[in-house]
Amino acid sequence: MDLPALLESHWLGCMASAGGGGQVTRIPGAVVLHNPRFRSTLLNFMALRGAAPGQLAATLEMGGAILAGAERPPALFLSPASGELNLLREALLALRWRCHTTQAVLSRELPGQEGEGSGLVQVREVGPSELGCWADTLVRAYEVAPGPGGDMAEAWSLLLSDPGVGAEARLCLGFVEGEPVGTGLLWLQGAIAGLYCGAVLPAFRRRGVERATLLARLAWAASAGARLAFLQTDAGSPVEHLCCNRLGFSQSHRRELWLPPAPRQSR
Repeated sequence: MDLPALLESHWLGCMASAGGGGQVTRIPGAVVLHNPRFRSTLLNFMALRGAAPGQLAATLEMGGAILAGAERPPALFLSPASGELNLLREALLALRWRCHTTQAVLSRELPGQEGEGSGLVQVREVGPSELGCWADTLVRAYEVAPGPGGDMAEAWSLLLSDPGVGAEARLCLGFVEGEPVGTGLLWLQGAIAGLYCGAVLPAFRRRGVERATLLARLAWAASAGARLAFLQTDAGSPVEHLCCNRLGFSQSHRRELWLPPAPRQSR
């Protein structure tokens, strides 16, 4: 299995484990994930796998029906594991689907020479008693509405007690002068470590908090025997530049979130 396919499989495993566990259904050309408790698109989607462009409409109809049966809207992720990307993009555009966001998936080998974090930032592991603080910090750092944001924070928090088969999860908080200002999640399965939920309160960005929480999770992963770490972030974001320019990551591939045609407004 090539690197993008390996990382996509690991990422899908984490998404299926978050939120207390989702249901994965395999259909021709895709896998469909839906979570019975949480509505977030990150936990309810189609991921194309070896899809045939000429059969894409049928794949979308079948996957969309599964999501609709769970009262979830259609959404899909496109990656190198999906098949011939250019042909699939053309087919999606012909069906009036639209690319909503593009993520850069970054990876690096472990262990490595990590360097020192900022002395102004202290990072510590989160136990069950601090889950509420972690979730609140995550929601405020993501700057999302309390309802959906709180649901997603709860879904991630559940990984601490139920990380999935053969997996381990650890959460961290970054503090500046005793105030919690940044979050992080490490999800380990096999020799691969996924770094998720890296978020920093707006007032504390570009002050070394993201770097400190990344370094802590990389150290945890290396000490647990992981040989590869990866994460995803918005393409072209400051996090991508930090990871590639200072932390030894390189881009494995890009992952795109596609959404169906927007409903027409009635006049």
